[in-house]
Amino acid sequence: MNRSTIHRLLSRTVAVCTAAALAMFALTALDEAGGRGQANAASIANGPITRSEVLARAQNWVNRGVQYNLTRRSNTLVTDVDGTHKYGPDCSGLVSMAWHITANSGKGGNSTNDFASWSGKRYLSSLHDLRPGDAILKDGHMELFARWKNAGDHSQGAWTYSLNGGADPDGDGWENDWAKGPSANSRGQVGSESWSSMQGYRPIRYNNIVEDGAGGDTGDFSGDGKADVIARNATTKDLHLYRGNGSGGFQSGTGEAFGHNWSAFDTIFSPGDFTGDGKADIIARNTTTKDLHLYRGNGTGSFQSGTGE
Repeated sequence: MNRSTIHRLLSRTVAVCTAAALAMFALTALDEAGGRGQANAASIANGPITRSEVLARAQNWVNRGVQYNLTRRSNTLVTDVDGTHKYGPDCSGLVSMAWHITANSGKGGNSTNDFASWSGKRYLSSLHDLRPGDAILKDGHMELFARWKNAGDHSQGAWTYSLNGGADPDGDGWENDWAKGPSANSRGQVGSESWSSMQGYRPIRYNNIVEDGAGGDTGDFSGDGKADVIARNATTKDLHLYRGNGSGGFQSGTGEAFGHNWSAFDTIFSPGDFTGDGKADIIARNTTTKDLHLYRGNGTGSFQSGTGE
């Protein structure tokens, strides 16, 4: 690994960890009612944004009870969490807001047609590659992917953040649907997609989304949308993965060894997506040579074969 590559990897490590730390602050600063409060978003518009912040921004609209309106009239646009930008309260407006983009800001964010041709995103090869904060898109509709209902069995479908539309009895443009997510909103609605219904969508990823990490050897290494802890055994030097449960503890039966005899390294950096494939990786520094080695994660709590260059 040459010096320029090492410098680039170290720079990206610092950027990911810094963004993640800021995102953690933003999440704790949001009050329970989802109000705007005093804390602005950790990201800047059109800049890098962590997956946790994307979900927190979407949840803010759920908490505020944002109602669906497709007209994009100026008096229907809704502010984001920091109150700076306004977006159309519809499916593509919600994704525009959650990703903190200002594309087509004059009309309240991208439409679904705009997203289809927008250079700020990329298509994923499979629905199975979706990670929290990505989106699913089809002609005329899109939703923000929150997490799989069962990380081990995607056929059970996904929880999403969405505005789908509904009846408009008085014809004023405000339809009987409200922003919803994995947990029921104030009207009992949840964002949910079955595996069969997802087949009509294409999975997309915002180019500026970055993986989360909370300092130390933490981050979502297992790919289930929850922060994990990686520890090295002092005697065997094996790496052990402790899978977080998303509520301050670990999943039962966790702590499995997934990397053996890491005695050659003196520093192991926090997991982060250094390769841009949507899976958290690990960088380790060799104690003797001081070379950095990249171990590419497979997205499920282990490494891709032939990794460690």
